Amino acid sequence: MAGVLPSTPHHDHASYWFIGVSILGASISPYLFLFYSSGAVEDQWDETYLGTNRAIAGLGMSFGGTISIAVLIVAALVLASNGVDQITDYHQLPTMLVPVFGLWGYWLFVASLGIACFGAILEVGLQQAYLAAQGLGWNWGEDRKPREDPGFSAAYTLALLFGAIPIAFGLDPLKLTIMSMALTAATLPLTVVPFLFLMNDKRYIGKHGNGIISNSAVVLIILLGSVLAIVTIPLELIGGT
Repeated sequence: MAGVLPSTPHHDHASYWFIGVSILGASISPYLFLFYSSGAVEDQWDETYLGTNRAIAGLGMSFGGTISIAVLIVAALVLASNGVDQITDYHQLPTMLVPVFGLWGYWLFVASLGIACFGAILEVGLQQAYLAAQGLGWNWGEDRKPREDPGFSAAYTLALLFGAIPIAFGLDPLKLTIMSMALTAATLPLTVVPFLFLMNDKRYIGKHGNGIISNSAVVLIILLGSVLAIVTIPLELIGGT
């Protein structure tokens, strides 16, 4: 439990804070807003879904955060005890599970990483399609057939193809992931600030507007996002991997 509490690094300070910024950037990702809200519109949710979605959001973030903490703890116990103090390649990561599960640990890690990446690919690809189709006034919807929304279908198809190009040319996936997480952190204020106004606009949300606690949380996120936006690029240059 003591290891869960934040502490300052004893070495590689810039790299430490850069990873911290990247993790926050991945936790508060702008693409999730558009992906989730577009799904709500497409599935015709009304205010009766509010309670369910609050539970899903709260439990989902809690579960994801717990898993993330567990991964860090396991990594510290296994990798550090075997002399690994710097992760530079995905091939090092399966060794976290091997001491307990043996060879199965390798395949369990591969399956877990594959599932996580597959889910992220679908979300990001569809988000790009939602952004393009809604911005340009095209027909859109993941439940439609391609001939009914050709622009939308082409957008997510091309997003998947273009996303594979850097990897096909040999760019390290781990470095690309960390860099994209950091750039996401740099854009947070532009994404979160409009929500502060939207979630207090009675014309859109009626009686379901934010209270003082929710508004305080959003303001805190905006301040945090502003700090991250300022320090992300310098940390990328100094401590990025």
